[in-house]
Amino acid sequence: MRDFLRINIFWALTAFAGGVLVGPLIAIGGVAPDFPLIALVFLGLAAGSYPATVAGFLAGLILDLGDPSLLGAHALLYSCLGYVLGRLRDRLAYGMPVVEAVVAVTVVLVHDLGFLVLSGLSGAETFPLQFFTRSVPDALYTGLAAVPVMRLATWLGLLYRED
Repeated sequence: MRDFLRINIFWALTAFAGGVLVGPLIAIGGVAPDFPLIALVFLGLAAGSYPATVAGFLAGLILDLGDPSLLGAHALLYSCLGYVLGRLRDRLAYGMPVVEAVVAVTVVLVHDLGFLVLSGLSGAETFPLQFFTRSVPDALYTGLAAVPVMRLATWLGLLYRED
C-alpha cells in the first residue's frame, strides 16, 4: 500500500506540477516537454496496465476540459497509451536511459499522430505541417526531459523494484 501511494504521488506531481510549473519555464521557442505523457510512461512502467489506463483516462479527461471541441480525444488516447505502456512493462530493458527516452519519444509521436488525425477529421489544421513542426520537436524534447524524471524515480525506489 505504501508503494502504491508513493507511485501515485510521484505520478501526480510529475503530470500536473511538471506540466503547469516546470514545462513553461523550460520551454524553448514554444516547445515544452509533455510532462503528463512522461508521467504516464512512468506509471505504465512502475504499476502496470490497469493503473496506467485509469490514470491516463483521468489525465486525458482533465486535458480535454481545456478544449471541449474534441472532448474525449485525449482521454481515449491517454488510456490506450497507458494500457500499451503497462503491457510493455515486462518487455523492456530496465535501467537504460536510452530505452526510456525512446519510449517517451514514441509515446508522444503516437499521441500527437492520433490527436492530429482526430482533429483533422473535424476540419482543423493541416496534418503534415503540424506534425513535423510541432510534434517532432515536442517528442524529442520530451524524450530528453524523461531521462532525469525516470532517473529520479529509480533513485527514489519507485521504478524497477525487485518483485
